[in-house]
Amino acid sequence: MTTASEAISIAEITDPALAATLADLGAATFSQTFGHLYKPEDVGLFLTQHHSTEAYQGLILDKQTAVWLARDQASAAVGYAVAGPCHLPAPDMPDKSGELLRLYVSEAARGAGLGQKLLAHVFEWLEARYDHIYLSVYSQNHGAQRLYKRYGFEKVHDYLFMVGNHADPEFIMKRTRLGSGE
Repeated sequence: MTTASEAISIAEITDPALAATLADLGAATFSQTFGHLYKPEDVGLFLTQHHSTEAYQGLILDKQTAVWLARDQASAAVGYAVAGPCHLPAPDMPDKSGELLRLYVSEAARGAGLGQKLLAHVFEWLEARYDHIYLSVYSQNHGAQRLYKRYGFEKVHDYLFMVGNHADPEFIMKRTRLGSGE
């Protein structure tokens, strides 16, 4: 019997024609996960700025950035991840620092290990290019924080992440040891 996680395929995306698929998935997963926290106008502005087809075309075409798309057996997009050079405002950030920029899984695909599978692709790519790995996570997203801690991340800084005109308290985490997510 095939489990839901085994039926998922993950591929690095290099074709900008898939930007609309990523934009739709990005907007849906962000809204599913965090939309209830913000005013509709802040969500709309954030999605326009960060989850438009043009934004994903830029990420796909950027040679310093990698984008992965997860699809289920029916070829529906159910998750994605983005990694690249780190631009977080972390104090004393060393050279050769990379970042997990985004990791989202649709509600329907959650709980089957897809996040961990996407992270395996991301970390393999980041570790081949960077000496230090960072990410940011919403201060109230305790589930994601637990996951990242299992992979060796520790909080190193607080900052405010803008969602539209709303400033969100976020944590910057740095990978300080290797972890398997187990």
